Amino acid sequence: MTKAILFDIDGVLIHSFEANFEFFRRLFIKAGYTPPTREAYTDMYQLTMLGVIQKVTETTDQKEIDRLMNIGKQREGLYPYDLIKTPVSLLSVIDTLHKTYTLGIVTSRIKGGVFQLPQLAPLEKYFDVVVSFEDTEKHKPNPEPLLYAINQLKIVPEETIYIGDQQADFLAARAARTKIIMLSEKSFPDADACITSFEDIPNAILKVA
Repeated sequence: MTKAILFDIDGVLIHSFEANFEFFRRLFIKAGYTPPTREAYTDMYQLTMLGVIQKVTETTDQKEIDRLMNIGKQREGLYPYDLIKTPVSLLSVIDTLHKTYTLGIVTSRIKGGVFQLPQLAPLEKYFDVVVSFEDTEKHKPNPEPLLYAINQLKIVPEETIYIGDQQADFLAARAARTKIIMLSEKSFPDADACITSFEDIPNAILKVA
């Protein structure tokens, strides 16, 4: 029996490509680097902030990486919150699911990039666990973040559904032995369910729970 629904953030709870792209453009300019083009960033969208920094700078100098990470964590003036969009049905779907299931978030965002987002702040009360970048040593597609959340909720993977949108989400869920619903225009034939609209989540859960 399904007890918990875990959500990714980017591409699921929010539409953040434009905001993230602009954030990294500002970050790299401030740090003295040429920012990635839109085309180049498209291939980096599923990476953590650390992953994007490593990809763009091509450096192994930990002090330099830490410098850019610290700039990125000071999000005020860098992150364009106004570019974040949310599904029209976000609040109603979360409110409905909360009446039946325990809800959680498993994201590669840093802690400051979760409920500091004005669009997500009103939803904080609905989530019993939030796993962000700083909480685990390994990150998606490794299953460690999902397993950490499951352990915090004191349930087992088989009682959990993860909702994601990227290949890393799919691989993490499969490795963690949770069920996986993919919210994506891309095809994921081996997922437990594939949907293209946030409002379809409750029906998809009923089919795979």
